[in-house]
Amino acid sequence: MNLSEFRTAHSILMEHYQFIEMHLEGIYAALSGKGIYEGLKEVERYNISKIIIMIQKQEKRKNKRVILDSEYEDLKSIYQRRNFWTHSCYTNMVFDRKTGGPKKETDIRQLYQDTREAEQMRDLLFEKKNKLIKIIRGNHTF
Repeated sequence: MNLSEFRTAHSILMEHYQFIEMHLEGIYAALSGKGIYEGLKEVERYNISKIIIMIQKQEKRKNKRVILDSEYEDLKSIYQRRNFWTHSCYTNMVFDRKTGGPKKETDIRQLYQDTREAEQMRDLLFEKKNKLIKIIRGNHTF
């Protein structure tokens, strides 16, 4: 993997992370009872861990489980990996002087594994968010 390929793969991973955060914001907005716009406005400046806590509080308040415990564990792991790829991968990884890409094969494998996991979570949260929004549009209650 050369530097250009690494940057492309890294960018794809970051896209998945951004959509995960956006879908979590949408889930919170749907659960909040404040309307989608107001709910999104409320969480627009919060980080992903704060949004997760807010969703959990809404789930308890409404007695409605949207995200399973195992999915919360996966989100925690994804959040930790996100912090690495966002804040320190360029300074903590060893890069090959010839190719410019990651020198360690384990780093490359981790990048692809994290991308697969993030994509799966992105798809799962998209479905959960859409289901909640359909319930709201259908004027059903939780």
